[in-house]
Amino acid sequence: MKILLLLHKGFSSPSAESAVKIARAAVDAGHETQVFVMADGVTLLAREDFLLLAGHGVAVTVCDHNRAQLKAPEKVEGVKYGSQYDLAGYIQDFDRVVSFT
Repeated sequence: MKILLLLHKGFSSPSAESAVKIARAAVDAGHETQVFVMADGVTLLAREDFLLLAGHGVAVTVCDHNRAQLKAPEKVEGVKYGSQYDLAGYIQDFDRVVSFT
């Protein structure tokens, strides 16, 4: 199964912690897992447990427009900097989408 997690909330949100745990569990269960962060969610680029997802087999994409607006870290290894166009493609291609707002 292909699972997409969409995060709108930022660094200190309880949703972020939940999404990180769900992403790790999904990969551990053998599911292809993608995380897309936008809006305040781009501040998760400063959160270590979030950054470890890429090394755990989770594909991570960040809305670069929001990243630039909020001056979140850039050029983080293992993170793709994309756009809403990428998100539209993920939504079409994935079996399940879970949005954390």
